Amino acid sequence: MEELNPEQELRFIREMVERTRKITAGSWMFLLIWGFVPILGVIGMYILAALKKYSWIWPNWIFFVAAGIVFSLIYGPKIQRQTGIKTYAQKAAYSISVACALGFILAGFILPMLKLYPWGMIPVMMSLMAGVLIFSLGGLFEWALLKWCGALFWIGALVMVFIHENYRALLFVPLIIFGYIVPALVLRARYKKQS
Repeated sequence: MEELNPEQELRFIREMVERTRKITAGSWMFLLIWGFVPILGVIGMYILAALKKYSWIWPNWIFFVAAGIVFSLIYGPKIQRQTGIKTYAQKAAYSISVACALGFILAGFILPMLKLYPWGMIPVMMSLMAGVLIFSLGGLFEWALLKWCGALFWIGALVMVFIHENYRALLFVPLIIFGYIVPALVLRARYKKQS
């Protein structure tokens, strides 16, 4: 096998990163769906609270999260078949996403149920996890917008600490819009250009 000089290696790496960016642009739907899942969950939670149906709040969240998981399990392999390629960056993005998904489940469901912290801390913890996920993906794909969105989630987590716990989830909605849905729409526009 022919050895590459440093300039050729760098060009090869850049080509692979650009190919990965194109493939990533096609996965905009994940950000969009996982943006709508918590927004619908928050809306459902506040409607149930207004109706004093507190016992339905957890099933509300379980329903929306389960729907997002089912979508991901169906849509993910479809995207993989369409691209036919699995780059290192895609594998890393998958690992980061799975690790953060498990963190979301632990921080949003299991740890509060074990009474390790009060329910009012869930939006703060979700914001911290979302920041890690989005910032990491921004670093992996060298996309500054995602890094800024990740930082926005962390700032939101700090602001939530000073908001009454009954209203913290409301702040999570604009964070999701700017941190998930806006980047999804930008990726969708890129995907449409590349198709």
